[in-house]
Amino acid sequence: MEKRGIPRQAGPIGVMLTEHDQGRAYVRGMDEAGKRFASGDKTSLKAALDNARGYAELLRQHIDKEDNILYQMADQVLTTTDQEELLSRFEEVERERIGAGKHEEYVKLVEDLEREMVQG
Repeated sequence: MEKRGIPRQAGPIGVMLTEHDQGRAYVRGMDEAGKRFASGDKTSLKAALDNARGYAELLRQHIDKEDNILYQMADQVLTTTDQEELLSRFEEVERERIGAGKHEEYVKLVEDLEREMVQG
């Protein structure tokens, strides 16, 4: 998108990248609190929950911005070839980093959890 004229600084790309950093901080906070909790520090449960809630809220807002701002801008400036290349590269990174079939596994997990919640 930057190559097609969307600025990183003072624009939606910069905001999204900042939120990625915030998300990683929440995940680190959950991980650290989880480790402390597993070591017997019961007071760390609040930190884990606070980080989880913060992360969930950040994701809700972040995904809304992606869907309603960033992706619409991308559709306006990226060519069909650009988008095909991006999809190919995303799939390549997914295979290399999380392994083939993992995405589908996670989608199924979320669907199973949603069903479980509805059935109560």
